[in-house]
Amino acid sequence: MDYRFPAHTRAALTTALAGLDNIHDAAELVFWSNPATDDLQRLGIGAFAQLPPAFTHLLALTSLHTTVLDTGFSGYLRTRRAELPWATRGLRAAGMPRLAAAAILTAHDISPSSPDDPLDRFWEDEHQTLANPAQIRRPTGTRADDPDEIYDINEPEDFEQRVLDYIRAHPDDFVRAD
Repeated sequence: MDYRFPAHTRAALTTALAGLDNIHDAAELVFWSNPATDDLQRLGIGAFAQLPPAFTHLLALTSLHTTVLDTGFSGYLRTRRAELPWATRGLRAAGMPRLAAAAILTAHDISPSSPDDPLDRFWEDEHQTLANPAQIRRPTGTRADDPDEIYDINEPEDFEQRVLDYIRAHPDDFVRAD
């Protein structure tokens, strides 16, 4: 099923997205208030694989942003770790490769070593990132290995603006061309 808005709504959606100043309102507009996504809303992370890239990236990044604001990056890793592959792809797509690398390196460092880790494939795919830990900034002192501090020091101040710019540049992921 195509969860994008009908083509005739392109101008209205583009105008609405242009007037938003936070990613949570953008997610509300393109996903939560979109009647075509009602069945997906119950799937949670299972919906990510069924959506176009910018759509998925927006949802993953709003989840990341909300959780980090509420409980820090360590809280995100405790409660939403399975979303990490989508979030890091979204960070890269929105022009934040250093933050993506920080999330990957930090998550890998604190992940339990387990043969049943569902992110094993993800770690294999990210072998180049994992092999280059110097690409991220790290805090100094006693908090040098703190996941929240590592995330914070690598997060750009314009995080939400970058995400908004990215989704505004990809209207085809939100509106059908027909």
